[in-house]
Amino acid sequence: MHPLDPLTTVEISKSSGLIREKHPNKNGWIFNSITLLEPPKNVLLPFLSKEVELNRKDMVSIPRKSFTILIEKGTGKVYEAVINLSDDTIERFDAVPSGFQPTLTPEDCIEAEKICKSNSEVQLRCLRLGLEDMDLVVGDPWSIGYNGEPEFASKRAVQLFMYARMFPEDNHYAHPLDFVVVVDLNAFEVILIEDLPIHTDFKSKREDEVEIPKETSNYDPKFLPEAFLRKDLKPLQVIQPEGPSFTVEGNEIQWQLWNFRISFNYREGLVLHNVSYRDGNKTRPLFYRISLSEMVVPYGDPRPPYHRKSAFDIGDYGLGFCANSLLLGCDCLGTIRYFDGILNTHDGKATVIKNVICLHEEDAGTLHKHTEYRTGKVNVTRSRRLVLSFVVTVVNYEYAFYYTFYQDGTISFEIKATGELSTNLLAEGVNPANYGSVVFDRVAAQYHQHIFCARVDPMIDGSENTVSVVDVKALDEPFQSDTNPYGQGFAIEETPLKTSLASVTDIKAETSRFWKISNYSSIHPYTQKPVGWKLISFGGSFQRLLAGPGSFIRKRAGFATHSVWVTPYNDSQLYAGGLYINQSPGGQGLESWVKEDNPIEDKDIVLYHSFGVTHIPRVEDFPIMPVETFGYTLKPVNFFLCNPGLSVPPPCKSANKSRLA
Repeated sequence: MHPLDPLTTVEISKSSGLIREKHPNKNGWIFNSITLLEPPKNVLLPFLSKEVELNRKDMVSIPRKSFTILIEKGTGKVYEAVINLSDDTIERFDAVPSGFQPTLTPEDCIEAEKICKSNSEVQLRCLRLGLEDMDLVVGDPWSIGYNGEPEFASKRAVQLFMYARMFPEDNHYAHPLDFVVVVDLNAFEVILIEDLPIHTDFKSKREDEVEIPKETSNYDPKFLPEAFLRKDLKPLQVIQPEGPSFTVEGNEIQWQLWNFRISFNYREGLVLHNVSYRDGNKTRPLFYRISLSEMVVPYGDPRPPYHRKSAFDIGDYGLGFCANSLLLGCDCLGTIRYFDGILNTHDGKATVIKNVICLHEEDAGTLHKHTEYRTGKVNVTRSRRLVLSFVVTVVNYEYAFYYTFYQDGTISFEIKATGELSTNLLAEGVNPANYGSVVFDRVAAQYHQHIFCARVDPMIDGSENTVSVVDVKALDEPFQSDTNPYGQGFAIEETPLKTSLASVTDIKAETSRFWKISNYSSIHPYTQKPVGWKLISFGGSFQRLLAGPGSFIRKRAGFATHSVWVTPYNDSQLYAGGLYINQSPGGQGLESWVKEDNPIEDKDIVLYHSFGVTHIPRVEDFPIMPVETFGYTLKPVNFFLCNPGLSVPPPCKSANKSRLA
């Protein structure tokens, strides 16, 4: 087994079994997460280098280890365990200081809704709204965050925004209720019920009679009129008669000149490892590890209790826990290779998410083209790309994640946000007070942001790299000066980032800013400068976190306040918000690491890139939202000797079956 392969079903069961055997507990354990503890980089890197260069799979025997977070039933105390699965020993078993809560699992969310709906006061409130059948009442479970409220300090809390359905499969977001429920998962009880503002002021207590919207708005084709659906779409097929161009061995993927490994875990979901590119007769390392480190979705409605509406979807819920089983012919087209995801349940058993990762090829339009106008000779080559994807459902939103490899050496990471808006109730004739948009009759969707933080661990021709910020600027010298006589001159300004604090930089559209990762010890033969790779954000300019400097959200989501951060490599620093972000006051992650202001020039470094979108909902986003796309691109900069796509053969009509319509 490869050192980076995710835990097997046997290893997950062994981990929980050893804990029960060596650390029995009369109250019982909740196994919050059981995942692979990746080997230290200094141990793994020599193995990976030899594996790629020599194509050998058995160079070194590296112990397999798991990392487990568990909760003591009844007390809610949190513990961590490191288990050596190679010799069946528990290397570490420690209590976590109070005040930290691990990820909310799908089982937690289901349990929270069950506790909420069985509460007599919740049932009475629903009855007052004319809802007699609690099976038609829905509670969306949200993490409660941290806002300095002492009533939640010692509890494992979940808040539930309430909705109704007019029939069992109805879209409940068209029927928001006027209250929120807070549940303590440790005590299995409702601890708070609060009214939600339905007017334009900050008053949550009111005497007026509330009526929920009854008109339905559904997206399921099953409930749409037959005449409404389009009839003019002809079949579109993606056919690869000779099969795909990629090969897969375990979790290793080879596609043309690319080689890399993948893994899947409960928190980050899909992770890329040991990305390399075959350049001639040499395999060149590019990236040690690429993942999505954290994200935050803060809402802008300042009226309590909406101040608690801010989810850190990776640390609060876990992308892996929320991942979908993908559907052939729907989520991906063409000749598909699927990978399963193996996670754990609360009782420490393994559970398998079938088809959680999709691997396929796509046509990507023109790779390069030129027409020699003097002769009319045309040279055109079409581009193909390799796509690795997974999709998660985090309560109301879907996020589709795509890692895409191109034939010109480009790697792209794209996120498509879709799913359902989180809606709230408006009183008759009331507007959303400029904190949201009306999307349906007496239904509003609040303004919010989706801010993601990618973790890119570069290895550009080796482990010692440097990040520079590159700006394109007009020359300072004025028109008719000796150095700029016609006033049209511009040049690049490249600034190496020497320390972590200096690395904290932002997108700058006016200078076409990008970040360059270079290797000072690998000099390009033509440019006589270090080879490199650049990072560019796309999908619109990044609007940083809008929560104010004194806000609790800002203290927890420091990573969302700037575009790029660079730190020296540290095995334990994986999550930009810290290991425990759920109900945490903050200060545990990226912002604190950068404050150490360590040197980062010509070092083993990690680059964190924050990007995203500020979402001002539209009526067109309801009842289901079309995808909103954003992400980043990694491209070679003076790394190869020429266009890497030059070796791609031109298209052939007989092979691609193109014909006139």
